[in-house]
Amino acid sequence: MEFKKLYLMLTMAIILVLAACSGGSEEETATEEEGASEEAASEESAEEETAEDEEASESAETIAYENQFEIGSGERGEEGEATQIDETVELPKNSDKVVIFDLGVASTFKALGLEENIMGLPKGENNASLGDTIADTYESEDYVNLGGLKEPDYEALAALDPEIIMIHGRQSNSAVISELEKAAPNAEIIYVAADNSNYFEDVKAMTTFIGGMYDKQDEAQELVDEMDAKLAEVNEKVTAAELPMLFVQTNGGNLSFHGVGGRYDFLYNDFGFTSAGEQEESEEKTDDHGNEISFEFIAETNPALILLMDRGAAVSEGEATSTDVLVNEVTSGVDAIENDNVYELNPQNWYLNAGGYLTAMSQIEELDAAVEGATAE
Repeated sequence: MEFKKLYLMLTMAIILVLAACSGGSEEETATEEEGASEEAASEESAEEETAEDEEASESAETIAYENQFEIGSGERGEEGEATQIDETVELPKNSDKVVIFDLGVASTFKALGLEENIMGLPKGENNASLGDTIADTYESEDYVNLGGLKEPDYEALAALDPEIIMIHGRQSNSAVISELEKAAPNAEIIYVAADNSNYFEDVKAMTTFIGGMYDKQDEAQELVDEMDAKLAEVNEKVTAAELPMLFVQTNGGNLSFHGVGGRYDFLYNDFGFTSAGEQEESEEKTDDHGNEISFEFIAETNPALILLMDRGAAVSEGEATSTDVLVNEVTSGVDAIENDNVYELNPQNWYLNAGGYLTAMSQIEELDAAVEGATAE
């Protein structure tokens, strides 16, 4: 009897021990599972923080731009004191908050497939400032109309709060820049216009810079190579043609001449055209808007080719002029007029929107067509 009691007591003790061990194992398993879950959550959180840091680092990445230009006290071309800007500016890479007042450079963005990064640009009334080279893209309401080239819509600009404002010579005066700074205090204002004395090199350099800004270096280099090839091709044709050329600008009833050293100096330096006309001895170069000439001047210079650019058709306040204005008794014997070698240039690309990749390529194509037409048998 005593033995049975002892046996039962030992059995119960063993059962209790086994139960205790089993409970401890479950607790240990639960603890282990909980620890693994916390470790996984910690790793996931760390990965998210790393991704956020990388994204922040990418958005904070910048590219250096050499910002060099003069801020005039008056409008472009007016005499007065000027402040020289010579600074290195750090611009945010891949910015999608860009405002452009240089419509030529807007064509460079388009050429690189980067137009979606532009918030707004000066389209003018009824999109009049947009030539056909860029109008199909930028007339869309996706791009805010920032007014005129000389009279920006500062309220519309302020609503955009851009990071970068790209300006042209038309905005490089103290009055406009002061208003731009007030309207967009967080923006870097940079000058992007091509210099007339280094025109195509500047266009190519800006194409390369924008390509680097948006990690499209290869695409930019392809565009530059294409431009170099076309420049060489047209230069060869111009040299072979040996056509004395006169660049005539019309503006209402007024005629102006653009010669060596002026606004379109690249015609002579880059393409090798020979100017049929010359500046007065007292003038080192032609004025930005050309030097006023007469029908007698055209008759005396007797160009074989006339490149005609109608400024009046390019500006909203201007008056378009027919090419027939050059034809009269005084000029009837001029070779270019007799042989129908008066080539009318696209005024938006040559006057308003010059200095960008697509507009410059359009200029090259026009010169190619003009020379081909003048030399055709």
